[in-house]
Amino acid sequence: MSEAVAASDMARLRTRILIITLTLALAAATLLSLRTHRLFKDVLSPEITQKADIVAELATQDVERALGFGIPLDRMVGVPAYLDQLLATHEELAYAAVLDPQGRLQFAAGADSGDIAEELKEPVASFAPGSIDREIVWEKGRQMVLGRAEGPDGTTAAVIAVSLDSRFVDRQFEELAQDVFIVLLVALFLAFEMAVVLLTGRTLRPLNQLIEAVEAGGQGNLHRRIAYRANDGIGRVVRHFNSLVQGLNERYRRLAARTTDLPALREQVAAIGARFGLTEGPIDSFGIRAAVTDVRLPLFVFVMAEELQKSFLPLYIASLDANISWLSPQLLISVPISVYMATLALSTPISGSWSDRYGPRRIFIAGLMVAIVGFLAAAAAHSVLELVAARAAGAIGYGMCTIAAQGFIVQVTDKDERTRGVSVFVTVLMSASICGTAIGGIIADRLGYRVVFVCAAVLALIAGVLALRMMAGGMPAEQARRVKLSDLGIALRNPRFLALVLFAAIPNKIVLTGFLFYAVPLYLAGLNVSEAETARVMILYSLVIVLLGPWVSRMADERGYSWSLVIVGTLLSGLAMFLLAVRADAYGVAAAVVAVAVAHAISISPQIALVPEICADEIARVGQTTVLGALRTLERIGSVIGPILVAAVAVRFGYTASLMVIGGMIALCAPILLLAQRSTRKAAAP
Repeated sequence: MSEAVAASDMARLRTRILIITLTLALAAATLLSLRTHRLFKDVLSPEITQKADIVAELATQDVERALGFGIPLDRMVGVPAYLDQLLATHEELAYAAVLDPQGRLQFAAGADSGDIAEELKEPVASFAPGSIDREIVWEKGRQMVLGRAEGPDGTTAAVIAVSLDSRFVDRQFEELAQDVFIVLLVALFLAFEMAVVLLTGRTLRPLNQLIEAVEAGGQGNLHRRIAYRANDGIGRVVRHFNSLVQGLNERYRRLAARTTDLPALREQVAAIGARFGLTEGPIDSFGIRAAVTDVRLPLFVFVMAEELQKSFLPLYIASLDANISWLSPQLLISVPISVYMATLALSTPISGSWSDRYGPRRIFIAGLMVAIVGFLAAAAAHSVLELVAARAAGAIGYGMCTIAAQGFIVQVTDKDERTRGVSVFVTVLMSASICGTAIGGIIADRLGYRVVFVCAAVLALIAGVLALRMMAGGMPAEQARRVKLSDLGIALRNPRFLALVLFAAIPNKIVLTGFLFYAVPLYLAGLNVSEAETARVMILYSLVIVLLGPWVSRMADERGYSWSLVIVGTLLSGLAMFLLAVRADAYGVAAAVVAVAVAHAISISPQIALVPEICADEIARVGQTTVLGALRTLERIGSVIGPILVAAVAVRFGYTASLMVIGGMIALCAPILLLAQRSTRKAAAP
């Protein structure tokens, strides 16, 4: 009872420390964000004004040059096109105009001529007679720069006006605030992961084992030494404890040796040794037990590295040289994504067998090395074919690392803890996806696509260092039965399982890769949405899954709504594509992403819950793990064909129509699933 109370107290202490740590991290990040925003505001406005002043100076010089050639102001040719080019080059300008000294508008671009003439009439009338070359003025809440162009006689012959777009500054501040929020969110996730590792991982486990060893010593067991070497405070306490244990046993050993020829005294010494658990032989040494948290941080950092490219990969593909003339641009963009998914599907089972044979730690490190090569090759790619090879290498590395992480979790947990361990794995994947996608979009928007892949390689290297330090090696592998082709045949002979795969699992993956990974970045790029904004739209998917998924899973388990949730989720997944017809802007895309996320949150977990219900005979023959593995293997067909399918239809009808056609086909899968549900109920009826 005392041990249970102590464990409960320790858990409460860890929870309080975790909450305090996250609160302090959030407060520090918030203060830093506010300070950064203020600094940016103080610097941006003068910089924009200075740039507008330079633009006005250059435009004034060009007009003066024309006037110097004797060309009258009202007979100059190409001035409107020149002003249009200025506005296209400098997006912070609202309009540009050329006026005569009396304030009459001659040429303008960017706004209605009447509005410009009315707005500039008074400022130009007061500026033109003077001798100042340029002047910054405010008119009707708008900042503008006026430049004076002199004619051959040295008098004012024209006035050039460029007006700053106040909405541009507002947009810059809004984008900055959003980027700061994303960085704050990522910092919070990272702080949470690090705090969890520090409070429940290898940092506190030595302390816990020290407490257990001290308690064991109080109960008469003083021959336990803790195998922990570190230069921190806990390490020094452990070394002091080990030296005490070593000294006590050494003294007992010497005393026992002196009483070898004295039987009566020897018995008394032996009684003392038995009472306090002392030994004449070697002292037991207990290492630090491995736990799920040992793989949590390395996996988080690696998955975040892999997710950096998600918001812009189709755009990066489109920017590369295309050496395949017989493929349309839409299909060519889909090839690297589909090859990645196919390679991942093929490499995962092989990586599982390697993990069993060589150990999860070795395969995780090897997978990181392959992934780093893939990231660097992607950064250096100049053609689509080179990128295809790079992404294939990345898929192999990702498959090796994720399957090794799962194998590690299986090895360090017993059957009662395994479900919680797998839930930790899923949580890490979703959290890392949110962080990686968001940060990758910001880096791509600010520094370019290739820099993102270099950053991914650096993060993967950091994950390797963490894995070497945190993941225990040399553990015996638990041999698990792998999915075979014959197992797929056994499962597919069940019509209800076949219906679940064809009309629920595969369509969900088609929407995930075809819509979210392929179409969303391209569609938003067509709307001139930045990569950072695209990332913010895409992370809505993972956020909804994280928030809604666990609740739906519990409801499916407790109330048995699995079939209904799968049917509704599949229907919603298809109908979500029609939101683009209602609103074709970024908000419509965001609504569609949220709808797809809700659909997947309410349908993917219940699919797993349905397998024991509809495949009882197959599970009896080959086991539940094998049947679930067959489901996961077959559903990846949708991951592979999703981008290609959307691209093939988009070639003829465009992305919006393509997504609506595919969405309609997926929505039609719901009635078929309803028939499968009724078949299941009839089969279950007595």
